[in-house]
Amino acid sequence: MTHKLLVTVATLFSLAATSVFGGPPIPFLDDNEPGVNLPFSGDPNTTEEGCARDAARAGNNDASGKVHNEFLDCDNWSFGAEEWGQAAFLQGAFVLGQSPFSSDGGWECEANVFDPDNPNGVFAGSPCANPTVRVKPTFKNQPLADNDGIPMRTDIDWVLSAGVRVSTLPGDTFGGDKLMEPGSRSGDGHRFFVLTGANNDNTIGGNPAEASSYLNGVPNRYRILHGPVIDGKLSETIIPGQLTEGTVTVHYKAANQRMDFWLDDTLVLADFESGNGAYDIAFIQIGGGGGSFENLLVDEVVLGVLASGEACGPQGPGASVPGDFNCDGLVDVADLGIVGANFNTTEVTYVDGDANLDNQIDVADLGVVGANWSAAQGVSLAQALNAAGLSALIPEPTTLVVLGTGLVVIARRRR
Repeated sequence: MTHKLLVTVATLFSLAATSVFGGPPIPFLDDNEPGVNLPFSGDPNTTEEGCARDAARAGNNDASGKVHNEFLDCDNWSFGAEEWGQAAFLQGAFVLGQSPFSSDGGWECEANVFDPDNPNGVFAGSPCANPTVRVKPTFKNQPLADNDGIPMRTDIDWVLSAGVRVSTLPGDTFGGDKLMEPGSRSGDGHRFFVLTGANNDNTIGGNPAEASSYLNGVPNRYRILHGPVIDGKLSETIIPGQLTEGTVTVHYKAANQRMDFWLDDTLVLADFESGNGAYDIAFIQIGGGGGSFENLLVDEVVLGVLASGEACGPQGPGASVPGDFNCDGLVDVADLGIVGANFNTTEVTYVDGDANLDNQIDVADLGVVGANWSAAQGVSLAQALNAAGLSALIPEPTTLVVLGTGLVVIARRRR
């Protein structure tokens, strides 16, 4: 435990020492607003019959009620939206793969594989050619009455977030590698922006949205195609370095009708324009690059309104003190008890004890409580840790380290 604690602290202090403390905005699924919650869930290691790449799949408007191309006889894997959103189209020989973004798997498509029986290692083709996920926003628990998604409002901020992992096999030097392309019901064309390969010289059928991710001989290079449109072409911004794994976050800002593009905690592109002149996002398309060669995993796709922070609740502390999980204005034994009851759990919200909103409750969240401990209550942090049953997890000599961790976490969450 001590080693793990020291690693956590070192990592947090390292992050705090780099560039900006503020991280990307967080999408909030509001009961009164449309949105998308596409978690992709199940056991990637299931042995249930019917859960395999070549198993039977549903067709359009299948009588089973399954989403298009979802597994007909596999109840252990879910590729549909939960509460918010409606998956309208799934394509390719996808499976549920091991995900770095959650404990219950993600949508995975291997778009190129080697022939395992060939000693020289040659490509065996693309079992998941043109892998695609399309999902449309809806109001909570309200299926779409027609084929169009409920567009997000443009008078309030919205946020799109998705975990993406992409890999290219050695020897693969071409192929369409489009990763993401959201769209709207209005504007000139569908494209808000396109996240695709960075190589302008090697497109599929002349389509710049399906360009190769090889740039100057280096794989996993991607770019953002966005507005303004100049001489009939979208503007482009190449993402620095190789994109192999990370969380993409797009923040639409109603105040100036512009968007920010984040990759993990890095603001890659600020205040960019939509490629179609509209901002009422009404669908999200993942993949869909005709002759895709990349191996792609996507997980935890969420589209919601900006977590405003105006009120203390599941989305965050709002105007209250960070660590005040019961939203009573104090950080005290009651809040520490909430952390203790949920320690080492995931799939949680702020009011469960997730102070830094990283979807898990661990020592970093204890640090936030320690850093904002309400001294006036007359109970020391050490006494409260013991009362909450956490003293064994956080030995007394490390209490000051926990406090330091909390200060760093708070600094990073404030923008």
